[in-house]
Amino acid sequence: MREKLNKQKSSIPDVRPPNPPWQPLKQSQTNIATISFYQGDSRSPVIPIRDVSNRNDAKHDPNLETLTYGLFSHCFEKERKGIVEKGVTTQFFCTTRANSTRVLTGYYRPTWFCEINDGDFAIAAGTARFVSPGYVLGDIVSYLEGYPIDRRFYWKYIEDEKVIKRLKLLIDCVPDATAQYIEEIHRLENFSLEKYGHMYYDRSAGFSWEYAGELMRKWGLI
Repeated sequence: MREKLNKQKSSIPDVRPPNPPWQPLKQSQTNIATISFYQGDSRSPVIPIRDVSNRNDAKHDPNLETLTYGLFSHCFEKERKGIVEKGVTTQFFCTTRANSTRVLTGYYRPTWFCEINDGDFAIAAGTARFVSPGYVLGDIVSYLEGYPIDRRFYWKYIEDEKVIKRLKLLIDCVPDATAQYIEEIHRLENFSLEKYGHMYYDRSAGFSWEYAGELMRKWGLI
């Protein structure tokens, strides 16, 4: 029986992009971005990761483990559809610190997409960059020449090319902390496993491309 299960797992193809079912995302010739809010984890005092230690609602995105968005969750369906249809060049991210201050944390460069349901798309990034502890949104309004990035939103488009370039420059000019984000995610996943007996709902493991392949087979995508 164990050999049979191992054979079934090994038969799942490599679903990391650019392999199927991923398709190249045709990016717009002019800069267009989105900025997405994600709930931060109050147990991470320095690195502003997503809320992975929430006992009843651990967050899945942005999924830095696979550089995907919308593959393991279904949040912001309209945004993901817009990224595909408009050819969004950059997806910025922000979150709240423990003191409820909103900070700019990083970006994806959307490169591939796959349709996981009728009109519902998952996004995969070719590159990503995240910084810690992030830039307080209210502090960078003047740098953005008055662009109201500090107003409350869940996600929105940014079509001002100067704003997009300046946001990207802020993130590019300091050390890349993406690896530290992933380490912190794993630390708090293990905290949840020890404290609650699970990491994500009824799952005792985190996210991986192997797990993505299992889901894609279940959904009939491969």
